[in-house]
Amino acid sequence: MLQQTQVSRVLDFYTRFLDRFPTLDTLAAARPKRVMEAWEGLGYYARARNLHKLARHVTREQEGIIPAEPSSLRELPGIGAYTAGAVASFAYERRAALVDTNVARVLHRVFAPHVKPKTGAGSKVLWEMAERLLPRTGKLTWTHNQALMELGALVCSARAPKCGACPVRVSCKSVDSPA
Repeated sequence: MLQQTQVSRVLDFYTRFLDRFPTLDTLAAARPKRVMEAWEGLGYYARARNLHKLARHVTREQEGIIPAEPSSLRELPGIGAYTAGAVASFAYERRAALVDTNVARVLHRVFAPHVKPKTGAGSKVLWEMAERLLPRTGKLTWTHNQALMELGALVCSARAPKCGACPVRVSCKSVDSPA
């Protein structure tokens, strides 16, 4: 639900959706129309269809077990690189990189202002950088990934970056002089 949607918008939908489909089994057993009705108003309806397909696949083909490794997660319906990294990192505390819009912005501004992040080549550079920056353990990776996401969302924001309050300003290649 959080893909390309703000947390504040998702909160009400999330609770209602889980009340209606509290388990993967209940979601998998639901008719597609019911899933779409529960998603109504949230937008990006392919997410609902993919989530439903994923629930059906996992309950029918994998005994209800969602894999922990990013490569296995990527094989599931609707799971891309970011979601695989996020699930592996946050749900299973695996050492897995993730690059969303906020993380890409931080990596771009702090380490690689010369890179064009919205190009295929630029995206590849940022993903490789995210991999190299990962801590050695999954538990630390969880904190690292969360911190990068929060830094991008709250401090290194797109429209009004708060460079003076940034904890990595002294290392940032996008600021003129370290504070």
